[in-house]
Amino acid sequence: MTPAPNAEDRPAVLLLHGFMGTGSDWLDTARHLAPTLHCLMPDLPGHDGQPPDSAGPVDGFDAYSRRLWRSLEPLLPRRFALAGYSLGGRLALDLACRHPERISALILESAHPGLATPAERQERARRDEDWARRFENGPWPTVLADWYRQPVFASLTDAQRDAFIARRARHAPQALAQVLRATSLSRQTDRWPDLPRLPMPVAYIAGTEDPKFCAVGERIARMLPALTLVKLGGLGHNCHAAAPERVAAVIHRLCTVEHVP
Repeated sequence: MTPAPNAEDRPAVLLLHGFMGTGSDWLDTARHLAPTLHCLMPDLPGHDGQPPDSAGPVDGFDAYSRRLWRSLEPLLPRRFALAGYSLGGRLALDLACRHPERISALILESAHPGLATPAERQERARRDEDWARRFENGPWPTVLADWYRQPVFASLTDAQRDAFIARRARHAPQALAQVLRATSLSRQTDRWPDLPRLPMPVAYIAGTEDPKFCAVGERIARMLPALTLVKLGGLGHNCHAAAPERVAAVIHRLCTVEHVP
């Protein structure tokens, strides 16, 4: 990732992709944000051809998030907007809670703030471990096909599903298994109690064909009266892949509130 320029008329936005993605997943969205915003689109650890523990063990979500911050912080301006999708959104929320003074705006797309009960954590840990073992042992194309037939991806057409599978097939499944174990929602700090303390403007984006995350957005809105809650009609879990211009409009609106050239 190249460092953000210090141009006063071009604020930066850091875009974090989801599990199995790459920074390039945001390219179409970034095209709609230029030239007003400078978009930074890194590959998350374990998604760049290297295992997430190549610089030492990554034991859990907190360690993964801290490692991500250490790798990005030297390249970031003093203040920047932060947007993330799914896993990237969970990381974005975690970073916003840890470094609120650095974040000018926070945009979460289809991201879960955390699980509150031991029973929920135990069930999620079991499911994620099952998938991690499949990544390590199963035929990779078959595992990918099954991954994208989970209920959360039900709105995908066959063509969209095939396109995702073709792009994700380039990843190393062993590395992804490590990422999944480290970043499992079961190991993430429950950030629901931290939401009301966030000082920056916050937006939450979900597709109307993704009722689970629409409900998450509605719950956040009850906690944050100033939340910008955007439900994009006809879209599923991955809104920016299906309609980058609509997601870019939300990001642009929130990112330019604070910045006056």
